[in-house]
Amino acid sequence: MHTWNKNLMNSFFYFLSLLQKKLNYFIKFEKVEKFEKILALDCAYKKDLAICAAVYYDLKKDEIIKTKIEKEEVKIPYVPTFLFIREAPIMIKNYENFKNEEIDLILVDGHGLAHPRKAGIATIIGILTEKPTIGIAKSFLYGEIKDEIIYVNNEKVGIKFGKYYASIGSNIDFDSLKKFLEIINFQYPKALEIADKLSKEIKL
Repeated sequence: MHTWNKNLMNSFFYFLSLLQKKLNYFIKFEKVEKFEKILALDCAYKKDLAICAAVYYDLKKDEIIKTKIEKEEVKIPYVPTFLFIREAPIMIKNYENFKNEEIDLILVDGHGLAHPRKAGIATIIGILTEKPTIGIAKSFLYGEIKDEIIYVNNEKVGIKFGKYYASIGSNIDFDSLKKFLEIINFQYPKALEIADKLSKEIKL
């Protein structure tokens, strides 16, 4: 992997933090009525290679429609709260394989508004695709949890369910996020589970 100059890296990520804050203006909160066709996106890494699995899933029929794998070398180091700069490009590349399909919801392995700058990977993907997007994370990043509801600056942005954390990406409101979790009985989404498994199974 490319060795970054420390000062250059600090300046680069400072610029990215400003960009994340500016992207807040593009976040939309919309009611989502239907959750049938789901696209799940998850990334795994093998050395410097990012592997993004996309699973297009029919929630009503409980079956996979199709899957797609994209691979890409990653040259940017991982820095907490800046996951989007590593994963958004390959996720969007894989999304392009499905952009002509009916997509009611995109699920992203990562955070949405439950983020210090309210701009997690799910939020970035939601803004770029203009699709309702939810982030599902396996660890807590930011905010305050009261009665299983995640707040950022006193705003409801997500829900803790079991050992997972769901938060609004964009183009979906809190009530719709809750409705989706109710539909899947507050279990980890099967589409994301399949995407996670696929991304880790790919051989070099």
